Amino acid sequence: MFASIRRYRLAQGSMDELTRRVDEGFAEQISQQPGFVSYEFIDCGDGEVMTISVFSGADQAEASRDLAQRWTEEHLRDLEFTRLEMLRGEILVSRAAEDMLAPGHVGGAGRFASVRRYRQGSGSISDLMHTIDERFADGIQAMEGFAAYHVLDCGAGEILSISLFRDQSAAEDSDDLALAFVRGELAPFDIDRTEVIGGTIAVSRAMAQLLEPAHA
Repeated sequence: MFASIRRYRLAQGSMDELTRRVDEGFAEQISQQPGFVSYEFIDCGDGEVMTISVFSGADQAEASRDLAQRWTEEHLRDLEFTRLEMLRGEILVSRAAEDMLAPGHVGGAGRFASVRRYRQGSGSISDLMHTIDERFADGIQAMEGFAAYHVLDCGAGEILSISLFRDQSAAEDSDDLALAFVRGELAPFDIDRTEVIGGTIAVSRAMAQLLEPAHA
C-alpha cells in the first residue's frame, strides 16, 4: 500500500464548514477511486489540517493528489488556506482493527491520530522495518483503544509512523511506547525523532483491504 499525506493551514474561513464539505463531498469522491483503501481528515488544531490517503498502488496514490487539487479549486474557493507540505511513501508495516471500517463523520465520536516523523542515520531500511514489524507492531495493536498503525518509507532516510486510536489518551500512551522502543530496540539504526503531530480524526473512510496486515 502507498500513502499520500497533505498538510494545510486554514488562514480564513470556518474549520467546521471545511470539515462538513470534506465529509459530504471529497471523502465520498475519493473513496470511489480505483485502489482506494482509506482516508483520514485530521484537525491538528490552530487551523492546521492533515489528510492521509492510502491506496493499493503508488500511481493510484499519486492520482489522489490530483483529485484533491481539482476538488479544492472547485469547492473551496471561498476558504483561504496554505498547503504546508506533501509527503508520500510505501506502507511497509501495517495493522488495523475492524472498527476502522465504520465511516467517521462530522459530529461523530472522532478517533485521535499521532503521526511521528523520524530520520534514520544508519543500517538498512529493510532491517529497520523488519524489526518494527517483528518487535513493535503487534504490541501497539494490543493496546487499549487501538484502531490502526502504519509505518512508511518516505525515502532519503525519513520514516513516518501513523498511530490511530479511539481517544487522545491512548494515542499519547502509544507515543511513550514508541519512544521507549526507539531508544531501546532501534539504537543500532541511529533513529532521531524529528516531529510529532497529533489531532482529532474528524472524517474517515476505509475499505476492508485495510485490515490485511502488511509485513516487512
